[in-house]
Amino acid sequence: MGSSYTEFHGKGFWSRDSLIEVWLRFLSLHMVQAHDPGWQHELRDRWLLQSAGYFTGCVNASLDEFLTDQERIAAILDVSERTIRSLRLCGPKIPVEILNALGMDNGWFVTYMPIEYMELISGRFMSLLRGELATDRSTSPVLPFTGGVP
Repeated sequence: MGSSYTEFHGKGFWSRDSLIEVWLRFLSLHMVQAHDPGWQHELRDRWLLQSAGYFTGCVNASLDEFLTDQERIAAILDVSERTIRSLRLCGPKIPVEILNALGMDNGWFVTYMPIEYMELISGRFMSLLRGELATDRSTSPVLPFTGGVP
């Protein structure tokens, strides 16, 4: 299982590939403006590719490339908020059936995903976009880290 670094403006966080892939896939499916030509459409397509399971250890959210002004950052923060709210409706576990319906090419999920993993990644992702995250490549733990062995 690989780990990838998600970076924005020189700060970032490490996460297990499967976690960032699932987060990017859910984000891309919640992007309202993605069907129209433009940056959201291009970013959605990038995230769909990056979340397919082909980039072990190199999943790239392309945040510096696409989030070039406050309006774009605000749009993705809004998508992130809507995404985590919808995932919370699953309760404490995201069912295997939902994960497997995402259409990711890296195989089938055989067990649920704890919602706390999505809470961790969404919190870290939104903190990064807001400029609140202080970690970098050398100081970030690898998510999910819940107090046990990451």
